Amino acid sequence: MFRVAICDDEKTICSQIEKVILDYQKNCAEKIDILTFLSGEELYKIIKDVQAFDLIFLDIELDKLNGIEVGKIIREELNDNITQIVYISANKDYAMELFENRPLNFLVKPICCEKIIKSLNAAINLHKNSDLFFEFCYNYNFIKIPYKKIMYFESNDKKINVITTDEIYEYYGKLSELKKQVKEKDFIQIHKSLLVNYQYIVEVSYEKIKLTNGEKLNISQSYRKEVRNNIRMRRKELYK
Repeated sequence: MFRVAICDDEKTICSQIEKVILDYQKNCAEKIDILTFLSGEELYKIIKDVQAFDLIFLDIELDKLNGIEVGKIIREELNDNITQIVYISANKDYAMELFENRPLNFLVKPICCEKIIKSLNAAINLHKNSDLFFEFCYNYNFIKIPYKKIMYFESNDKKINVITTDEIYEYYGKLSELKKQVKEKDFIQIHKSLLVNYQYIVEVSYEKIKLTNGEKLNISQSYRKEVRNNIRMRRKELYK
């Protein structure tokens, strides 16, 4: 079951997105459950007390609790870095505010049906990939960790530290080989000894990145241009 929330104070927008998703579902194997909300307060109550969603189409200009505030609650208060957020607005000027909440996409009203489907496809693919595991052996023990729980990998001499949301693991290996292994995953190399999961990055400066847990990691000089280009490409993709 793939769970979708649509939150917009315009009923016509909610109906449009819901219809596109229902038509899409007729031709795909994925079973999709859809709930609609007309305010940020309604959505917040559900995600706090009842259930989480895999994807949220979220209007920015909501009364009282706006979409950016709801996104911040999801990421910081609820510590949810997995739910994908697609922002909706008639205003294009939200780049920095949106980046902090790490949205999947940004759709400008009037919304194009093709872009709704594109966002839905991307979220479903991420949902499927998030169930995959990183596997390794250490001290004759076989260990499997969901990629979605890995914050970053750190090379330390001949060992790789696997820093997750829960604890730290280690195994013998090389970061160069690991980088090839996670090539299709959402990791960014910021240092010769660091591969970071993009989903946990909340802030980027010239020399450092900040993670959702408040930890700051240095970007080495040789990777600064690569990191800037990577982030720029992601922002550019967001506003297509």
